[in-house]
Amino acid sequence: MRSYPTEVAPMMIVVVVALVLAIVVSRLLNHCRSRIPRLRMLTGSPPQRAALRAALAPVVCEFLPLLERAGQEVRAIVVVPTLSGSGGEPLAAELEQLSGSSAFIVRLAHRLGSTVRQPDEVAGALAEDLLYLYRHAVPVTVVRQTDASASVHTTTTPKAAGRNGLVAVPRHATQNEAEETAIAFKPNPLGPRNGQGA
Repeated sequence: MRSYPTEVAPMMIVVVVALVLAIVVSRLLNHCRSRIPRLRMLTGSPPQRAALRAALAPVVCEFLPLLERAGQEVRAIVVVPTLSGSGGEPLAAELEQLSGSSAFIVRLAHRLGSTVRQPDEVAGALAEDLLYLYRHAVPVTVVRQTDASASVHTTTTPKAAGRNGLVAVPRHATQNEAEETAIAFKPNPLGPRNGQGA
């Protein structure tokens, strides 16, 4: 049986599209994986290392491209058993600058004292350190600051008993937009309606 060119063309298009997709996906994965080898685990059991690597990988893939564009280089991210400061106090993380350059090494403690830190806690410490590096690499201007005490307001209403004998309870203004203002209803000057008691 002879094959016709019209039968081969759709098959060739499918093969070419599959190859292009495979190349694009592999480049994206390799781009992210190229940052992961900077992550070194010097502590923990194999399941702990796997959990730490899974928690730290998104932080590494998110922040390292930003830092590279800002001119900062993180040479290594090392998870060690414990860290201590100059006074012997336990540290959660340490950021070391290499000989005055824009290259850094981040060290993360797996344990604080006798407690083993959760992978999310270690990832949070890494994100804070990388965010600190980014803020110092890029000129940032603060345009607005909100005081923490100004963000929560409370309103109080007089505690007068209503018709049913219940007392109004003060509520936080941020609880519900509809409850921001308290309206005190005046009793009807004509008395109760429909035979309702006072």
